Amino acid sequence: MRITSVFLLVLGVVLSLGLCQEKSYENYKVYQVTPDKEEDLAVLIPWTEKDNVDFWDTTAQPRVMVSPSEQKNFEDFLQKHNLPYSVTIENVQTTIDQEREEKKAYWAAREVSPRHVTDDFQHFWSYDEINSYLRRMATENPQYVTLLPLGETFEGREVLGLRITSPGNDADRPIIYIDATIHAREWIAPMVAVYIIHELAEHTTDHLSVLDNVVWIIQPLVNPDGYEFTYAEDGDRFWRKTRTINENSDCLGVDANRNYDHYWANGVASGECTLTYAGTAPFSVAESRIVRDVVMANVDRMKLYISLHSYGSLFMYPFSSHRNVLPENFRFQHEAGDVFAEALYAVNQTPYQVGNGAGILGVSSGTSKDWTYSGPGIPLSYTLELPRGGTGFDPPATAIEGVVSETFIGIRAIAGFVVERYYPLSVAQKA
Repeated sequence: MRITSVFLLVLGVVLSLGLCQEKSYENYKVYQVTPDKEEDLAVLIPWTEKDNVDFWDTTAQPRVMVSPSEQKNFEDFLQKHNLPYSVTIENVQTTIDQEREEKKAYWAAREVSPRHVTDDFQHFWSYDEINSYLRRMATENPQYVTLLPLGETFEGREVLGLRITSPGNDADRPIIYIDATIHAREWIAPMVAVYIIHELAEHTTDHLSVLDNVVWIIQPLVNPDGYEFTYAEDGDRFWRKTRTINENSDCLGVDANRNYDHYWANGVASGECTLTYAGTAPFSVAESRIVRDVVMANVDRMKLYISLHSYGSLFMYPFSSHRNVLPENFRFQHEAGDVFAEALYAVNQTPYQVGNGAGILGVSSGTSKDWTYSGPGIPLSYTLELPRGGTGFDPPATAIEGVVSETFIGIRAIAGFVVERYYPLSVAQKA
């Protein structure tokens, strides 16, 4: 439902009164915990629910951002439990400032020597840039590309996707659905999505094997509200959730990747102020409902679903909801994941770990890949955690092109796997 102008006016007043103040990370530190045994990390679980503590990942050697007020407590806790650690970022705000300065310098240089945006993967694209590009691809390549208006966010932003395939009867072609940016701060994720579009829509003759035999649905921004907030001068670079207003709470947002109907909230109701707040019910936010609706509208032919995230260089299939629980077809999913990882590795020798979510990243419930597999039954369902690069959260802008180009090679390889397993007649017909 579209938010009325009256409601938006009220919302604007509320936000101006204090819910939308600039977030400073001055003197926040990032710690990397390096235990001797992975099971030693269990003592950190209560810290995942603390204010002013942000687990950037939950791997065997997690990186944790901690506010100045909690740093002594955190360090004392680590020392008490004999958990080795190092400080990888002394002042997080300096990394944000550097990122902004690089962006300003980029735009200043571009004014002198403008470049066509489709050739440019030297900066992180804004919401408006991404949507303009999607519209232009549909206009310039109508034989291959169709614009998909998918819905609206809580704040009324348009959510767009593209359908890309070769001309002709595509009624039997398997469908691959790729979404990105369900977590707002993961800026490298939409860049991979738009690069996939760039290759498929602008270099069609190079990729006919996966255009003649596949229907692609690509949605670069699942969470535009949050993404815009990470860009805003008065926003929060590390905002993760949607911008949904939570009733009877001053804390905004839902972690939309905890809002799917697979062991939703896992019987635990985390508070509205936590980074992983799962909402009031499965699919309680517009952003997860849009993804659900795309899947259900194409469920008969959808064979591969990938949700793009950062970071960790991980290619994860279900389940994340429980340890030591694997999907019935886990060997098949692992085989396909290896196809992706091996093709990508051949480009720049970037290693990816393939496995089930809980085993290689940790337990989390209500995730999109768990739901797409267990609910609609999409046989190949993954979360792709892209590389970090540098010391910050996302790779620096100078590393974008390397990340997106190698990831596309892996995506194209797993698309070939889908064709081979689900559309083999097309290969025989072309032989």
